[in-house]
Amino acid sequence: MKKYLVTALSVISIASWADPAPVADLSRAGGGAIQTPKYASTADRIAALERIVEARANAQVAMQQQVSALLDEVSELRGVTEMHSYKLEEILQQQRNIYQEIDRRLGSGATSGSTSATPTTQNAATPAEQAPIGNPAALVNAGGTQAAETIDSGSAAASSSPSENDTYESAVNLVLKDRNYDAAIPAFENFVRSYPDSSYAPNAYYWLGQLFFTKNELLKAKAQFERVVAQYPQSAKAADSLAKLGQLAEREGDTAAAKQFYQLLVSKYPQSKPAKAAKAKLETL
Repeated sequence: MKKYLVTALSVISIASWADPAPVADLSRAGGGAIQTPKYASTADRIAALERIVEARANAQVAMQQQVSALLDEVSELRGVTEMHSYKLEEILQQQRNIYQEIDRRLGSGATSGSTSATPTTQNAATPAEQAPIGNPAALVNAGGTQAAETIDSGSAAASSSPSENDTYESAVNLVLKDRNYDAAIPAFENFVRSYPDSSYAPNAYYWLGQLFFTKNELLKAKAQFERVVAQYPQSAKAADSLAKLGQLAEREGDTAAAKQFYQLLVSKYPQSKPAKAAKAKLETL
């Protein structure tokens, strides 16, 4: 009996020794605090992080593209705004030119009412055309008040035909709209040849002076401005031309001639805007 008891105890002891740890059984059964992780390995975790980073990078790229598109739209709108502003300024400048031309022609009409145009008009212009370039005193003596009145009245008496207006406007547009100065010069030269008695003639000569001045052809510019002063002293452009002649003299370093031009401007056209600028200039020379 004792023999069987010892044998049974030995078997139980061996079985107990061979059984696995009960903790492992509990974890597999899911009854303990230990939980199975979401990712089984480090490689899976890295792959998941890479996917997150890639998604964020794609979102950032998309956002940058949207910002770039918005900047392009803003730039385009800014360009459109600048273009409209430029066109508006052109329109306003054209209106100012028209108003100045109307004022000039009204003033010329008043002069023509008191002085009749005679065939001697063309002859009266001859001494002025021969005035020496760069001599302010010669401009005054060659033109004279009486010759100036007959010349300007003759210009005002001449009617402006539609073709004349179109030709002048076309030449002006080459400057204001197209900025094509090389084409504008022959256009104005053709105008004064075709319509020498036009009321636009002093303006056309002034434009030629401005264009030659811009191209740095100073002798040609000076000749055009002197023509305006000598032949059209009653024109609104005469004061502007004297101011330009003063600037040209300064540019050539002839301070004495510049002073004479500015003094002549102040004495003949004291109420004009160029005269006010000339007064300030005389104080510095």
